[in-house]
Amino acid sequence: MLNIFRNLSRKMGGTARSLRYRGKPEQLVADGYNEMAGSYGEWAVRHARADRDKYTRLLLETLPTGATVLELGCGPGEPTTRLLAERFKVTANDISASCLELARRNAPSAQFVQGDMTALQLPAASFDGVVAYYAFHHVPRERYAKLLMSISGWLRAGGVFMAAFYPYDIDDVITPDWHGATMYWSSFDAEQTRALIRDAGLELVTESFESAVEDGKETTFLWIMARKPH
Repeated sequence: MLNIFRNLSRKMGGTARSLRYRGKPEQLVADGYNEMAGSYGEWAVRHARADRDKYTRLLLETLPTGATVLELGCGPGEPTTRLLAERFKVTANDISASCLELARRNAPSAQFVQGDMTALQLPAASFDGVVAYYAFHHVPRERYAKLLMSISGWLRAGGVFMAAFYPYDIDDVITPDWHGATMYWSSFDAEQTRALIRDAGLELVTESFESAVEDGKETTFLWIMARKPH
């Protein structure tokens, strides 16, 4: 993530173009993904990350066939939503109507819910797994604690939470040209992220820092799998 901002700064003649966003960041995210849904989906398939495959396999090995899974920030649904829906009963959420239109085609057996993930109202103890691939960093970090508490509440006892987090201290930032759209970013460092997960009543099972080169830039995520105690 830090490399993204450095590269943007160099590209723009050394002038930082990140701005403090004072409106509704969720609308900025929705508009951005509505604008680039098709091109982003094609890019994600072309730039298949080994960490996505690694943790998807781990989830497939951990949960039984037919388990109920909630995917937050599903995007265009390829490849993650499609793969999960082949094995599990998937409810997929995204804030972008354009992304969900594509996701319905890519994973027709899944159920879909449009909306801001931090405002979802779902029944307690209704999922065996909740996943969020590359999605938390588009959520204002002051909402992380409440969202993680909601996730913990949506999980059944013994259920698992799996997510990829930016492990950087980034507060309320906008970049002007990410895949051709303006985009919002916010995240905590790895230590604070772990603490928030534990505070939500979830036990860390496994974690790793995973890096990959995308369009010539290295991007690192903190991948975490946690479990709700029995």
